[in-house]
Amino acid sequence: MAAEKELSGRGFAIVIVGIGVLLCCGTPTAGFYLSRKDAREEPGIRAAADAYLSAVVRHDDNGAYDMLCAADRRRESRADWLDRPAGGYGVTGFRITDVTVERSGDTPTRRWVTAEVTYSDQAPRTVGLNVERQDGDWKVCSPDVR
Repeated sequence: MAAEKELSGRGFAIVIVGIGVLLCCGTPTAGFYLSRKDAREEPGIRAAADAYLSAVVRHDDNGAYDMLCAADRRRESRADWLDRPAGGYGVTGFRITDVTVERSGDTPTRRWVTAEVTYSDQAPRTVGLNVERQDGDWKVCSPDVR
């Protein structure tokens, strides 16, 4: 009887220690995994942002419109996009400074690119471009620069 109680007490202690180890080590590991950059996605995300910003620099409004996500194209037709004066005509260049992939268990994965944009008539400005995968391609959503 005493041996059974001792084994039972040891088993309980082992379970408590195991739970403690999982909480102490598992939670940070899971957080790191959820927030890390996915190296496989980064080149496509960077290329989409580069293509969009290159079109803006070239004043290629059709090309920039083609890089927009479906929600933006539903919100504004190509004709309206081309008729609206673009605020980006002063854009002379850009440099992509960061690609971020943020994963959270509660929300969809967010992907965005940070770029430093130079203008002919004002100081350089840091802009963010949200990027989403749609129909197999990476698209820019609600860009801060046009």
